[in-house]
Amino acid sequence: MARTAMRSADLPDGVTMTRRKIKGKRVVIKNKRTYGNQRLYVAEWPEANLQELAVPKIACIVSGVADYLVGDACVSCGPGTFILMPPFIPHQCHAPNLQGERLRNGSCGLLHALAHKHGVLFWYSRSINERFINEFSDNYLIPNIAAMQTLHLLMDEATVGKAHSEFVIGGFIAAFFAIIAREIGTSNYMHPGPKENLSAPSQLADNRKFSEHVREYVEMNCHRPLRLETVAAHMYMSRAQFSRRMKQETSITFVELLTQIRIKQASEMLRETNLTSTAIATSLSFRSSTHFQSLFRSRVGCTPIEYRRKNARKN
Repeated sequence: MARTAMRSADLPDGVTMTRRKIKGKRVVIKNKRTYGNQRLYVAEWPEANLQELAVPKIACIVSGVADYLVGDACVSCGPGTFILMPPFIPHQCHAPNLQGERLRNGSCGLLHALAHKHGVLFWYSRSINERFINEFSDNYLIPNIAAMQTLHLLMDEATVGKAHSEFVIGGFIAAFFAIIAREIGTSNYMHPGPKENLSAPSQLADNRKFSEHVREYVEMNCHRPLRLETVAAHMYMSRAQFSRRMKQETSITFVELLTQIRIKQASEMLRETNLTSTAIATSLSFRSSTHFQSLFRSRVGCTPIEYRRKNARKN
């Protein structure tokens, strides 16, 4: 599990870590968006080869021994190791994933996956000495909400560190890759997937409306137990400032916005997955399954089960 402050004692067997000084300054990335107008990139350290993403990411060592940069550490790990990176954790930006002697005489292969708005983006990279093969542009987007939600749940469980989390995390990883394997088996993917558009400015520049910024953040994080204070901090505002802007620039409260987005996400999951109402309620951080069903019925006009049946008949 990648953390801002990592300790050797926290590492599993066979994984080692060396410290290094982070060079240069953190540079905030603006106006850089990808598929679905989603903001993935938050900041980077160009001199240190580090980046921050707004979404969870997994790197799996497929072959060889890889040297992966996380914050001020370089983690060396072999095949079968999963590196879990929650949002906003500085981690390696560019390959090769080799350091020291391995950079002169070594090789490794990595499978990367990160959460997109309505699916998961995958790409494979190989490092042979100083050469890097298979760029990010050679990627696959699997448009599956259940896979995306499972990746978020996996990262949340790993971040909180509750009792028996190791077993729960293992279950989520198995479920995540089972979903991915099923989708690949039915050819449900896009290749190549979304482009990075590194130099293309966003259609929504910094003068975007406050309401659009808030909606984007809530849509990306509606699975979390969001609070007004959390979103206000993300917008670099106090609770009072944020509440005033919501009142001035939108016609609804923050709680109403969060509810609307969660109901919309729940509707998509009812149409596109086989998850139970209880699982959907949990994944979207509703207070309880009963609360979710009652709220869904009041907003949509039918229960989640009825909604799924009606949608199935239409298809």
